[in-house]
Order: sequence, then structure tokens, then C-alpha cells
Amino acid sequence: MVLSCLSGDSAPRTHVPGSPCERGLLSARDVVGILRAPITGIALISGDPESCAFVTASRPQIEITLRPSRGKATVRAWVSGTMPLEARPLYDVGDRAAWQRDLHEVIAERNDVLCDISVLGTEGDFTDPSDDVLEDRIGNLCKKLLRAAP
Repeated sequence: MVLSCLSGDSAPRTHVPGSPCERGLLSARDVVGILRAPITGIALISGDPESCAFVTASRPQIEITLRPSRGKATVRAWVSGTMPLEARPLYDVGDRAAWQRDLHEVIAERNDVLCDISVLGTEGDFTDPSDDVLEDRIGNLCKKLLRAAP
């Protein structure tokens, strides 16, 4: 366990190494019903120990990142329009969040902890491809991760 102090925080934050999947913060049960194809396993993202993916037998997958810092700056960049794709504010997820519809992605932060979840797939890969449903389902996953984050 690594202990870090971030300026502006009133208490030190503990960082537990490993991806959210390895740590059991989300399970395949949590993501059931987003993709039509069943989840067949978990894949670690090469070179990024804080990310993982719930994979299917074909291309669609759900990529998850939980970082102990840089959440505020990342969400601010998306909401302010400095990222290459447009995102809009998403409310009731963490302290601040954004929804990026083209990537089916929620970018959220709470106490500077970053939660980024994107679902890779085409319209036919989703059980319900509507933005409202995807935004809500993915947003709820980030809520769960941010609540579990130290």
C-alpha cells in the first residue's frame, strides 16, 4: 500500500495497487446487461496497472480505469472542450463528471480520484444503445468505484 498526500486534502489518501478488476471493486455481475455478448473474462491493460477490461468472445468490451489522482484536471479538460471530442457535464456522479457519447464513456472524479469507463462496441453490441441508458448504467459503475476508492 502506498500512502500519498495531495495538497488541499485534509487527510492522506491510501492507494491500493492493482486494477479495479483485480481488486474486486467491480465484477462481471456489475456490468451484465450493457453488452449483448456475455462477459467471458477480465483483461489487464498492458502498461496501465490501474486499468482493466471486461471482455467478450468478440470485440466489444468495457474498459475501466481508477486512478488515485488527476481526476479534477481530467474531467475539467473534457467539460471545457479542450479534448478532441465533445463531452457534456454529467450530474450526480462523483464531484464532477462528463459524458462522451461517441466513446460511450463516463469520466468522473471524487476527491481528485479519477474514474473513467468506456464501452467499446457498435450500436448493435448494446442491449440498449440509447444515450440515456448507457450514460446511466456507466455512471452508476463510476459511482460504485468512487465510493470504494480510498
